[in-house]
Amino acid sequence: KQWYQRRVREHYLIQINLRSSHCSPMVRFSEAVAPVVTYFREHPLPHQGSPMLYEPLSGLDKRRLPDVIESVQERSDVFCEELRGERRVNTVITKEQEHTADVMLGLVHMLVGGVDEAHDWVLPYSLPCDSEWGGPAVLDSPALPTATYIHALIHRMEGEHVGELGMTGWENARSWFSETPVNCVLFNQFKTVVEGLREGWEWESEEERKAV
Repeated sequence: KQWYQRRVREHYLIQINLRSSHCSPMVRFSEAVAPVVTYFREHPLPHQGSPMLYEPLSGLDKRRLPDVIESVQERSDVFCEELRGERRVNTVITKEQEHTADVMLGLVHMLVGGVDEAHDWVLPYSLPCDSEWGGPAVLDSPALPTATYIHALIHRMEGEHVGELGMTGWENARSWFSETPVNCVLFNQFKTVVEGLREGWEWESEEERKAV
């Protein structure tokens, strides 16, 4: 079990550390994000589903999340800095990186249990219409594949609890996973991890192996 949990944690860390892909370019995690990654290593996500509040960011109580997330609240907090002389300055930021940074804000919040914050950050880039929680949709965003995949992971964390549209998190996640493009690097990273788990894990039955 501990081995399984470690492999899953490594998968999330791989997501944050990706620099670029055919799916969507990533920035390496910044100094502001690094403490969150350390916290995640020491406090793995629970296996139990978490009910969601379905509130906009402005209506969510930040006090329910660990203090470490306070350093990561804006897009600029996830951009990596480079040292030029004695000054640290952000690299040139493209529109694709801006959108991806917002999506990564969602992922970073998800790592500390902020599934509603994560949901609000990825909604504009994954849902093709305006929403009460995420605000105006950003259509045709280059971050769409990544946002769709993380959106699925968020509802996967919701688990058995009933949320929007009367669907359980499992059902909602299945829908978003089906929308994730097969060439999305984050999706394929997860697929690689799962395939490794299936090969190395001692399953109680063939049905259990196929279910994973």
